[in-house]
This record gives sequence, structure tokens and C-alpha cells, in this order.
Amino acid sequence: MTAVDSKLIGHRGNSIKGILIGVTISLAGFINGIDTGIIASTIAQDTFKLYMYGESMENASLRAGIVSGYYAGYAVGSAASAYCMDKISRRWTLFLGSVISVIGAVIQTAAINPTMMILGRALSGASSGLVYPTAPVYLAELSAPENRGFLVGLKGLMNTFGFGISNWIGYGGSFAVGDLQWRIPLATQAPPALLLAILCFFLPYSPRWLAQKERYDDAKKVMEYLHSHRTSEFIEEEYKSMYDQIRLEQSQRNLNSFSSLFTRRYARRLLLACLTVNMMKLSGSNVINNYQSVMYNSLGYEGQQVLLIGGLYGFMAIIGQIINVFFIADHWTRRTTLISGYVTLVVLLGVLTGLSERFSDDTNPHGSRAGVAFIFLFSFAFSFFFNSVNWTILSEIMPLHIRGVGVGFAVFTQSITAIWLSYAASIAFDAISWRFYFVFIACNAFAGLAYYFFLPETRFLTLEEVAAKFGDEVVNPMHKDLISEDTAESTDKKDVVHVEAEKKD
Repeated sequence: MTAVDSKLIGHRGNSIKGILIGVTISLAGFINGIDTGIIASTIAQDTFKLYMYGESMENASLRAGIVSGYYAGYAVGSAASAYCMDKISRRWTLFLGSVISVIGAVIQTAAINPTMMILGRALSGASSGLVYPTAPVYLAELSAPENRGFLVGLKGLMNTFGFGISNWIGYGGSFAVGDLQWRIPLATQAPPALLLAILCFFLPYSPRWLAQKERYDDAKKVMEYLHSHRTSEFIEEEYKSMYDQIRLEQSQRNLNSFSSLFTRRYARRLLLACLTVNMMKLSGSNVINNYQSVMYNSLGYEGQQVLLIGGLYGFMAIIGQIINVFFIADHWTRRTTLISGYVTLVVLLGVLTGLSERFSDDTNPHGSRAGVAFIFLFSFAFSFFFNSVNWTILSEIMPLHIRGVGVGFAVFTQSITAIWLSYAASIAFDAISWRFYFVFIACNAFAGLAYYFFLPETRFLTLEEVAAKFGDEVVNPMHKDLISEDTAESTDKKDVVHVEAEKKD
């Protein structure tokens, strides 16, 4: 691959203006983090259990309904994002999702019965479904190739911050009185969503969305605004690559965006996209996030101890994510990060399974502490390896004309997985306890093998050049090493090159 100046890789190649725009868009990740994280501490509060479940203070079906209701809304929101991203722009899709998030937070805070709580969670889910897949697409389309992992990683960092903070909010809420123990934490979902809604009025449009709408002059102005710290040659080359590739794709298109997704040409990319987002849930992270209080109970911890441990769990994720964004994203290859990450999760879950089987109560405090330690290590490892690169891969492997609908559809399938998984997990922990971990061990092993055989390397390539890795025609690639020997001769005769897809490096 063409050498890239190390001074431009990752966070070092961005202007202050670019980072501020990236952080603003990444508030979508913060919203998702706090919305998903706050429920773990909420369902652990005794006052919430008494208010929602009655004197028995336990109802697995209602608990599962409250948790999975969020993902039902997420399914609707992610499906809508596939349409909204292209129709009203990445920018205003974020605004719409933010407004819905505020409404959902208000309904949850004021909930007087489980039905109202489920409705509020569903609206919060719908808002996350709109903003969470939109943010990485938006960020990827604003960034330079060598900075894409960092900028998209900011969304993952903000997501981890939101989740971590939600755990401490839940712990702080336990010191309040009565229903305020859970109503105040639920209310904290509203402020970040309101802030993002306001800041959307100051964000630039995606230059690639503008170009897709044939607003080429506006697209170039945005590129000049975003990359004013770069040379004019860089801006011209980036713009020409984008412009020519979009015109080529438009001339070849004979189906609408959604129908194109399911053609043989894009099958590999669609399957990889669906695998990438679904493994965020099937890796075990989703279940551990939502039901960590149940897991700590199974290890012998109770009451405020559970909430305190949950806060520390979120802190471990923050450490892992900070290291990833500044030292892993754009520095390690995508393939290395993903494959080594899944091997690590298999090992950690294997040890956790053994500890959970041997020390299922508080009779051996050393065993219980070891179990908590491996849950913490899992939290660290997931953020360290996956919370950035997964969304980077998802946002860069689709060509522009199906990027919005492709990412939206993939996230929709993720939400379906989250619905049945979150509902099944509540019952599975009661029925088979620690044996449930074997499901995630198998899924992680499968994902690692799938990436090894089918994922090409995409680091440092422009979004237009990534298409070449999957066998698409590419106009005037900036990285000439994308041109294979078989096509080099024909490239001298025409501007369009075709590169056969690679299965691995």
C-alpha cells in the first residue's frame, strides 16, 4: 500500500475544527450509550421493581419487555434511517432522532406503569436507531482516508462515555429517596439529545450526500471547509476521486438502492455488514451490558454493591476505548484488530464460564472477585478492539449510492437480533445460568474465521477506492497499487480500472 505520512494518521491529521465537528456528530454515540446503559441500573433498583412489578418485585417477562422494547423501537428507527439518510441528509436525520430521544426520555421519567415505560423505551430505541447508524456514515464521509478510523472512533468513544456515565448516574440515584432513585437517572437521557438537536443547525452537510444530489459546487465548498489545513492538491484529488466515482456509479445503476443491496454484486459486502453489526450483540457484550446486575447477583453480590461494580465496569470500557481511538484506530490494520479481538473474547469468555460454574454464590469471595475481574476484562477488550473498527468497516465497505440504505438495513438486522437476544437472555440466565456463555464463545469463534477468509484490508483507502477491494470499477484511484498487473495495461488506455476482490491481505 502507498506510504502514508505518520504525522497525518489518526488524530494527528485533523484540524481542531474537524475534531469539534466529529465530537458533535459523535453525541449520537453518547445518546445511545446513556440510553442503553441506564436501563441496567434502573432494573436493579428495588424501588423500580416494587413500582413496576408489584410486591413480588420480580417479573422476568416484564423485565424482558422493558429491555427488548428499546430494541423494538431501534428496529423501526434503523429501518427509517435507511430512508432518511438519503432523503433528508445525514445532518437532519441526526436532528430528527435527537428530538425523538427527548420525547422518549420524558415519557420514561413520567412513567406510571410498565406500558408507559415500554413506550418510552421504544421511543428511545427509535431515536438511537436513527442517529446511531447515521453518525458513522456521516463521519466517514467527512474524513480523510488516513483519519477515518479516528473520526468514526469518536462515536465509539462517546458511546462508551455515555454508557460509563449512565452506570455512575444509576449508582448515584440509589442514594435518592423513593421513586426518584430511578426517575432522575432516566431524565438524564434528555440533555445530551437536546444539545445534539441544537448543534445540528451548525453542522455541514456530508459532501458525498451533496454530490449524490448533484450539488457539486456545495460539495466542493464543504471539502475546502473541512480540509482547509491540507494542501489544495489534496482537496482537488479527493474531490475529483469522489466526483468521478459517483458519476461512474450513476451511469452503471439500473436498480434502486434497496434492490441493489440484494444483487450478487453486493452480496459479500451486505453479509459482512450484517455480520459486523450483529456480532456487536452476539459477542456477548449486549447481554453483559443489559444484565450485568443479574450476573453480579449470580456471583453473590447484592444491592448497592451491584451498582458500584456496574460503574467500575463502564470505567474499564472507557479506558479501552481511549487507547483504541488514539493508538489503535488507523494504526493497526482493520483485519488485525478484528481477528485478534475475537480470539481474545473467546479466551475471556471461556475463563468466565469456568469461574461462573465453580463460584456461583458468595461462599468463595476470591472466586467471585475473579469472576467480576473477567467481566471487567471483557468490557475493556470489547472497547479496545471493536467499538471503533466495527463502525468504521460498516461505513466504508458500501458504495455511496447504497451506503445509507445498506448501513440502515444492517443495523435493522442487528436490532432484530437484539430483540430476541435481550428477551431470551432474561430467561436463559434463570434457566441455564453460566451455560449461556457457550453461545457467545461459538459466535466469536465463527466471526474471527469469517473475517480471516472474507474481509479485505481497507485502511488508508478513500471510500471510493474501497470499492476496488470488492471487485468494483474505480475511476483514477489515488493509491496506484490498487491496480493489479492484469489491469495495468488497460489502465493506460482508459481511466477506469477494475480490481479483482481480495479475500485477504
